[in-house]
Amino acid sequence: MRLTIIKDDNCVVKDSVAVNVTDVSYVPANVHAVQWYDSKGEVEYNDGTANLEITELGIYAQASTDHQAALDAEAASLKAAEDAINWTENFKSVRNEKLKNSDWTRLDDITLTSDKKTAWATYRQALRDLPTTKSGTDKELAENVNHSDWPTQPS
Repeated sequence: MRLTIIKDDNCVVKDSVAVNVTDVSYVPANVHAVQWYDSKGEVEYNDGTANLEITELGIYAQASTDHQAALDAEAASLKAAEDAINWTENFKSVRNEKLKNSDWTRLDDITLTSDKKTAWATYRQALRDLPTTKSGTDKELAENVNHSDWPTQPS
């Protein structure tokens, strides 16, 4: 488990899910933040005291137990938002933008060599074929324009 408590912000983050809470009174006043990384952690102070390495959560474990319901609700909300994203639409939008940015290569008055015109035509066809030729998911391609499934634009 990863856990972060930021006292001044009344913020608890557990395994990448953050919630604002109303009560972190169990955290001493001179503590700025607590960072826990699976089996060890660090207490950061706001009064000039050197950071303290810790090997058990101790009183800070309360952050996880006291706020678990809020953390679970936030995690569910994040998952619902992720599930609502139409990755196919996003993937097609990226692909269409790449096609649009190469439309200039199809104009009659462009002075490209025959080899360059062929390379651009091949690139554009590869973009159009992607929905059936890709090995990655729509999400992977929508999020990463450098994914190996995207054809390489001619120079």
